[in-house]
Amino acid sequence: MLKHRNLGLLGAALTGAGFIPTPPLLGQAQGGPIPGDSAVYAVDRSSRLLVHAGKSGLLKGFGHEHQVRAHAFRGTVVYFPLDLGRSRVSITVRTDSLFVVPEADSADIPEITRTMREKTLRADSFPEIVFVSREVVLKDTAGTAGKAVVQVVGDLTVVGRTRPVTVDLTLEVWADSLRAAGWFVVKQTDFGIKPYSKALGLVKVKDEVRLELRMVALRR
Repeated sequence: MLKHRNLGLLGAALTGAGFIPTPPLLGQAQGGPIPGDSAVYAVDRSSRLLVHAGKSGLLKGFGHEHQVRAHAFRGTVVYFPLDLGRSRVSITVRTDSLFVVPEADSADIPEITRTMREKTLRADSFPEIVFVSREVVLKDTAGTAGKAVVQVVGDLTVVGRTRPVTVDLTLEVWADSLRAAGWFVVKQTDFGIKPYSKALGLVKVKDEVRLELRMVALRR
């Protein structure tokens, strides 16, 4: 576990979650077959996405660091071992399932959670946060059997705005499971989000947040 756990209001941590039923894959919805040279994996509840956000403002030393988690999400990985570029991944998080992890010295957690859901992420109008890949590129074989470093380029949609993101992942693939780990950085203002602040702006979350992904997916 990381030493510091910070609050990025657009982020969620995928851990210990209840699942939304995974929808049919592209092609299956119309009754089409999944290609025989691919393997399909469903994102497992042991996956997590940690969000790190630095504090700013004149009184930043008095602000608390928090972690946000999601309790409902789904995800699918379609992996083509002989043609990696055809692989794809999608992850969907229910916005209203996000909550701030309680900590003993954080009396402002209810206020932060309410602001995050109602004002920042506007869960009533935008019920889902979605990532869909557009390209997967092999960067390195990582020097270990079964491991590789891949670059995933895709679109992240938050509060109705879609922005491109790129993440380098260390990938491990077995017959029955797939693991991927990596991180990427986004700016909240790129999605029209005003970073959380209080005390007239003397304590606030930085615009730039780092999302660290540790994904486990099981073969279906």
